[in-house]
Amino acid sequence: MFEMQPVVSVIIPTYNRSNYLKRSIQSVLEQTFTDFEVIVINNFSTDNTLEIIASFADTRIKVYNFKNDGIIAKSRNKGIMHSVGKYIAFLDDDDLWCPDKLELQVKVLNENSDKHIIYSNAIIVDEHDARKVLLLRPEQPKVGQVFSDLVYENFVPILTVLIRREVYETIGPFSEDADLRGSEDYEYWLRASLVFNFEYMNKELALYRVHGGSISGAINRPLLWQKVLRRFLVNSEVLPKYKNEIINSIERINSDVSVYYWSISEKKEAKDYAKKYVVFNMKHYKLINMAAGMSLFVLIHFQYSKFAKLVNFAAKIRRPLGL
Repeated sequence: MFEMQPVVSVIIPTYNRSNYLKRSIQSVLEQTFTDFEVIVINNFSTDNTLEIIASFADTRIKVYNFKNDGIIAKSRNKGIMHSVGKYIAFLDDDDLWCPDKLELQVKVLNENSDKHIIYSNAIIVDEHDARKVLLLRPEQPKVGQVFSDLVYENFVPILTVLIRREVYETIGPFSEDADLRGSEDYEYWLRASLVFNFEYMNKELALYRVHGGSISGAINRPLLWQKVLRRFLVNSEVLPKYKNEIINSIERINSDVSVYYWSISEKKEAKDYAKKYVVFNMKHYKLINMAAGMSLFVLIHFQYSKFAKLVNFAAKIRRPLGL
């Protein structure tokens, strides 16, 4: 008997998180939009993950055992390969969706053929589901071809995204480069934003869990972004149009990380990143920023706090001034 293909394919990579996975899958099954398939890519979990999945007894759930070598992008790509939906969504095994997430986003994409990727805000929760703050800062939403905005920050939470299959068919899979582990979604959005239009839904449609096992952190995140940006800096497809924006973002990260380490009294790390800031700007002939970086290095070295704060303030105004 012929079976209709589901409209949405939901990809859930998992490894030894059965306690969270059960609630994640449940949040998908409780969607007000029901025409979907759930593809769980199990990295050979050693807990009771398979029993948890089987307990749902829902034919929309499919599970594949797959060794991803610690690279979640491999699991996501494997899930996409097994998927058939017109739209594709992603959910990590410890995160949750709000009940109307798919219904609202599918409606937007169905009614707007010029929109290809839709994302939303999310609420940060802890290990006990206590709600903390919004994941994204309330500001003017970034829509359209957003490469110039993404260069400065990854504001597209993967758990909130719904994409058209043609995005995957056009730009290919997530990067499986081990050096980009933890930032493969950022690299994907940057690639997609050169071709496709993004849309933002001003609602909190997901719960993003932060705990000891999360790949996150005030320092790790921007440094991972910087690795991605360095790849784009040598990509002839985006240069010279976005060259200055990429350079500004890379050097800003070095500056911000240096000041952050200085603020927590990690003087060695602060000086290391101040050096990187100077060298990078020297390489790209950014003389004003190079001078600011040298000043930052000296001030950190001699611990002149008031003047270091002044340099930090100057760093914050670099972007609008185009320095």
